[in-house]
Amino acid sequence: MIKRNTYLDELDQDVLNRWYNFTDGVKWYNNKIQSPSNPTNWQQYITDIRRYWILWKYNPNYSYNLENPEINDPSMGQASVIRKIFKDKKNGFFVECGAYDGETRSNTLVLERFFNWSGLLIEADPINFNKMLKKNRRAYLTPTCLAIEPYPSVNFFLMANNVGRLHEPNASDIHLPNSADVVHNGVHISVQCFPFIDLMFALNITTINYFSLDIEGHELQVLKTIPFDMINIETFSVEFSHVESGKRSLIDFMESKGYYIYSLVVRSDNLAHDIIFMKYDYENSNLLK
Repeated sequence: MIKRNTYLDELDQDVLNRWYNFTDGVKWYNNKIQSPSNPTNWQQYITDIRRYWILWKYNPNYSYNLENPEINDPSMGQASVIRKIFKDKKNGFFVECGAYDGETRSNTLVLERFFNWSGLLIEADPINFNKMLKKNRRAYLTPTCLAIEPYPSVNFFLMANNVGRLHEPNASDIHLPNSADVVHNGVHISVQCFPFIDLMFALNITTINYFSLDIEGHELQVLKTIPFDMINIETFSVEFSHVESGKRSLIDFMESKGYYIYSLVVRSDNLAHDIIFMKYDYENSNLLK
């Protein structure tokens, strides 16, 4: 007897209807660069992002709804490095892209629970996003992906538990070691993608203390869309094992933007292959304190 694949049973129709239904056509702002140089369009665009694509679901009258609340730090080592860098700083701001369900292997949950950080959690997979909605995270949530071009667009996303990614149907992606299994078992869905900087404009954020980026292969493409002269990002953890052009290209790019390798977080069970990047300006400013 063939066992039925129950993966899609977790899809929530309300979530699909609200954020993943593109039957009414392409949004007016997609497939073209949006810029403050066109103030009328820009203001409407940013308003649309705030109104439809970024949520604040935290209820202070309820506690976290976690599956394993006894695990203080569910990250695979990234959060402890960030805590060390910031000396257990309070009230920081994070961005976590590839936030999964908001708990499992989260790089930001310990910062939020115990050090009063907040931030933005980005998760494109509708099953994972629906789970995250129920965690009562004290952070903004968005069911979108980060664009790999400098403009908003709708793209295909391969739903595949914790290894989902932007992915065109029938693409092989043979450079990714788990692609054959994922493509065979995963399901494609259309998702809205926004440039990283546009989400930050929508939130009125100009400084990010920690940016966790783990999106199964498109990390460098996303980083190349960021206008680093317009946003201050003090530290990154970037997953490198799936970057098609290799770890060296990622390092070279980040060094060209004023960052250096603070440390690596690598585990033999393959649950972490991250580079922790730190901004030279941040280190130098703290040396003067």
